[in-house]
Amino acid sequence: MKNQSYYKTNINSVKILKTRVDFISLVDAITLVGDWVKSNKQYQITTPNPEQIVFAYDNYRFNSILNRSHLAIADGIGLILAAKLLSFKKSFQAVKFQRLSGIDLMTALCRLAADKGWRVFLLGGKNGVVKKAAEQLVKDNKGFKLDYFSGSQNIAKETEVEKKQAIAKINQFKPDFLFVGFGAPYQEQWIDHNLAELKVKVAMSVGGSFDYLAGKVNRAPVLLRRIGLEWFWRLLNQPWRIQRQLALIRFIFLVLTSKS
Repeated sequence: MKNQSYYKTNINSVKILKTRVDFISLVDAITLVGDWVKSNKQYQITTPNPEQIVFAYDNYRFNSILNRSHLAIADGIGLILAAKLLSFKKSFQAVKFQRLSGIDLMTALCRLAADKGWRVFLLGGKNGVVKKAAEQLVKDNKGFKLDYFSGSQNIAKETEVEKKQAIAKINQFKPDFLFVGFGAPYQEQWIDHNLAELKVKVAMSVGGSFDYLAGKVNRAPVLLRRIGLEWFWRLLNQPWRIQRQLALIRFIFLVLTSKS
């Protein structure tokens, strides 16, 4: 369950449909997670976006995982707009919310780890992507203590042997931060199911962040990110995402018709 004692007043949590989403600045998130590493507890960070919120709306199991996570950062402009609308419905006041992408938090935490001498482990990534991502992180962070493992190449059908192998490699390294890039909902489920067996302080699901770090996918220009059009850039560069974007139509409908 969420440990309320570690929550600060500058985290604005909003329930969007059935899922809690936390709005927090990058600076505050780094401070919060840094405090977690110094504790003797374990924490899970999720990065919900509109597509995941829609999936969670129909999937109690996945929704429970997102709501149990200790920090669920808002990764998507759609969540910002939804939170503004839902808050206005309740108070008739305009509330400011800020987006924090998974890749931005991940890279910031890696810089923090390099500075503090903390250890980082990457799990996931197909076709050597995780290796290239790890190489880039080491290049960007001098003296970085990092290890990685690709894990199952078909996470939807991960075997017990594959799972135990991943857990053993992680526990041998004893990382402070574990970043899992299997894609939703598998990465969130993997962390939720296995965290108690892991010698890890903070575990975070990072989606396609390894692809960005490995140079397989280019991030949108800063200007597009600032105005909330990173999703459009992804669609232009990865046309296959059109099927995913269809979930946005339902997301918009559900939010607009929500009574909360």
